[in-house]
Amino acid sequence: MSRPSTLEQSLLYNAEQLLIEVSPDYEYRLLILEACAARIGGFDICEYWKVFEIEVDDSSKILDAAERLSMILSMIPIPASLILSGLSREPATISEKKKNGIFYTDFRLAQFVAEDCRCVLERDSKIVDIAAGSGILLAAVAELYYKKYSDSYNQWISECIYAFDLSEYALRGARIALSVHASSVDAIRGMCGKWRACDSLLADDAGFPAFDIVVGNPPWGRIKLSLHSFVNKTTENYHVYGSGYDSFNHERFLAERQDTLNYSRALKERYSLLGSAEPDMYMAFLQRAISILKPGGHLSYIVPAGIIRSLGTESLRRFLLERSEGLKYYLLDNKANYFEIDTRFKFVIVSHKKAYCEKRRCAGFSFEICKGENLAVKRTEAIDFIAGELEKIRPDLTVPECRSVAEKDLFFKICANGTEWKDAWRVDIAREVDMTNDRPIFHARRSEDDLPVVEGRMVQQFRFGAKAYVSGSGRSAKWVPSAGSIEPQYFVGPDDLNERLLKRAYMQRAGYCDIAGQTNERAMMSAAIPAGVVCGNKVPTIVFPGEFGQRRLFFFVGVTNSFVFDWMLRRVLSTTVNYFLLFSLPMPDIDLQGELAERIISLSKELSCMGSEYYTDRQMGKLRAELDAAVADAYGLAFSDLELLMRDFPLLDRRQPKLKGETRATYTRDLFLSIAEERFCKIKGTYTTRERAGFAQNAKAYIPTEMTELSEGGAE
Repeated sequence: MSRPSTLEQSLLYNAEQLLIEVSPDYEYRLLILEACAARIGGFDICEYWKVFEIEVDDSSKILDAAERLSMILSMIPIPASLILSGLSREPATISEKKKNGIFYTDFRLAQFVAEDCRCVLERDSKIVDIAAGSGILLAAVAELYYKKYSDSYNQWISECIYAFDLSEYALRGARIALSVHASSVDAIRGMCGKWRACDSLLADDAGFPAFDIVVGNPPWGRIKLSLHSFVNKTTENYHVYGSGYDSFNHERFLAERQDTLNYSRALKERYSLLGSAEPDMYMAFLQRAISILKPGGHLSYIVPAGIIRSLGTESLRRFLLERSEGLKYYLLDNKANYFEIDTRFKFVIVSHKKAYCEKRRCAGFSFEICKGENLAVKRTEAIDFIAGELEKIRPDLTVPECRSVAEKDLFFKICANGTEWKDAWRVDIAREVDMTNDRPIFHARRSEDDLPVVEGRMVQQFRFGAKAYVSGSGRSAKWVPSAGSIEPQYFVGPDDLNERLLKRAYMQRAGYCDIAGQTNERAMMSAAIPAGVVCGNKVPTIVFPGEFGQRRLFFFVGVTNSFVFDWMLRRVLSTTVNYFLLFSLPMPDIDLQGELAERIISLSKELSCMGSEYYTDRQMGKLRAELDAAVADAYGLAFSDLELLMRDFPLLDRRQPKLKGETRATYTRDLFLSIAEERFCKIKGTYTTRERAGFAQNAKAYIPTEMTELSEGGAE
């Protein structure tokens, strides 16, 4: 995954270059930043250095650099306190950031958190960050405070701001940021007298009063030490997964791993929300933060999106509801480059008002998907969820990612017209062979009785051999689109499979590619897997036992490849279609012996049996559109519902011809909705007209972009 530079890094580039030019030494950098804060705030920097016992050898050079830096800061559209916080962060390698769960807070997120706290920010509000880092969240709130109550700023920071962090250097950076509007060194000294360099998760309650406001972006990540992370931390050369390990200090590794296990146990004993699995740091911090918040107090916390969608965080979601008088979830992704991580990564800002008593706790929460703009975070449409209603369709209270009230209503409607199917159908789901752990039994040349290994990239909608292996291995392996017989990379011998797995391999079953994404061309891709092949771990397979097994298999394949099911999956998906997610989505609540189910099954079988004509014959598109309309009917949807959900698939038809005057090809949508408007509205309307125009341009529907070369209808 790519690690893009953040917007903040680009905005601070000139300031960063000046500091590097003056001196690469981190201690010297902090002296310049302190002098810069003094210039802006108006306090005496020499007195400051004396009070905090900081030795300075060449103050004139530092002051000159601070003056130059101040001029650069004045041209950056970010408050100076937030800039200084960002510039004072301790240097850290990628492996160190990953190991410690460090995701430095972007200035836009800091300002968003501050705005979330605005309505409760009073003259005497006590505020804390128990994993403060260099203090950017506290500084953002302080910026708002200074605008509201500038006359009492010195007194407020002296009496009401608390910060805790493991690093003395981080707290020094926080001190710099919060000094920007201070005019008194005594006020700064009073503020820092309450700060502590400690592990706030295990610290005693001394120094933890009941707070009016708690803000935070705590460390994210599970508390464990792998050999991979240990080697990257202790050697100069970055180790790549899958490669061998050079010599390393084995005794030190075992000692550090034991220390990590001991720490994990200590946290589990103290924080009930961590459960029995490997604990995640942010969950402990969130529980701790709420515990020090006074009744009626406000919390604004930046955490991973797993808080609203993971099976393992159900207890945390219930914990928040039980203790909230007001609860909001703001969902964001990293497309605006807040963090040095993949742009697809999602996270949540939790806004929580602690209940005064159990009777006043909230009955639900608000959810909102926010968008990053150049210099701010933009709010969109807030959606209210009633916990009792959500629990009926999502028993674990996972939150569907709906962008509007209309999408929420559609999600609830589909669920209301659906039914649970895992237990009712007695399905047997499994991962057959592991592409890493079982590698010793794989071989490239096929013997007479060997079984081909089906990998995730080979499965597309209704197709199980969509890619053919050419050459290479791992990430450098070359695969090409295929419409013919299966061409795998690996084979396994029947003697290398246990009796249960061998029996499964000679059964027809459904399989699906579990690597997916909300913004992919299509998220769900399932197919009927024939007897005589074995599937890799990225292709979970499902066996449907009983006399109706084959009907259920093709009903499953037909429904899961539909736009309706795909749209539902996108509301709850991250990057993997795990069992938990798959079984949480309902099948249509219809009689599988009825006429509508028979039509879905018949279409699914016909599509599954097609050969190379799947990509060249227009019949495939017509069958798929009819199947999509039938599935929509089975879920009890109206035509307007289909128009709404089809907005969720902007990557379709990228290599198909566009209609005149339009910027994007829409032939698949137009074909589906043309059949739907005739089925649901009994008319041939706008979409029928559009479909005919696309047909005249030789457009073909339902052709995956990467498979267009197999079709005669693609436009280069």
